[in-house]
Amino acid sequence: MIRLLDIAIAVQESSGNLSLDNEIQRYIRVVNSDKIAQWNCSVYSATGVLEAIANHIEAFEAESLPSHFQDRMKRACGGMESPDYLRTLAEIVRIHDRQPPPEYWELPMAGWEFLQTFPYLFGLDVILMDEGDKDFAAVVRSAVTDEHPYCHERAAAYATEAQRALVLFPGPDALAERLSWATRIRLQELVATVNDHMQQEHS
Repeated sequence: MIRLLDIAIAVQESSGNLSLDNEIQRYIRVVNSDKIAQWNCSVYSATGVLEAIANHIEAFEAESLPSHFQDRMKRACGGMESPDYLRTLAEIVRIHDRQPPPEYWELPMAGWEFLQTFPYLFGLDVILMDEGDKDFAAVVRSAVTDEHPYCHERAAAYATEAQRALVLFPGPDALAERLSWATRIRLQELVATVNDHMQQEHS
């Protein structure tokens, strides 16, 4: 629910540059593509919490909520009565959740969505900037072996995100629009390097 309020605030304060419908669709796309996110708080659950807070405000007044939450809620509501806005937001989310998620060519991935979807590749980008004079495969091996022998999680995350990028963005540029190095060839090299390390060191 906090994420939905943050999205609403971003839209309210964007001077018309952001669309609430588009940002909600991105939120749903992120949550529904991640089983852990669905387990922790599904889109359906989040809308229920919005309505529960609306009911609470009508019964006990908004002042019964923590002050930092009240401030966030006022910024999100943009002048509407809080219960009305929270219920409206919940219904908008449910409407979009009943529809198929938009493809990335229909609704491009936003910056915040990219960071949620490819956090390890973004982290690797920082390492590559620090060690840009080294061979790409060598940097990947180093990033994985730094965690050795407990490198399974990082290795799996690198390979998983790279393979996901190859599937979602199958063109030659892949993620290069966001990460200059993340072309199809480099992502394939990343997957191969991780697999080679795991075969050699852990099989």
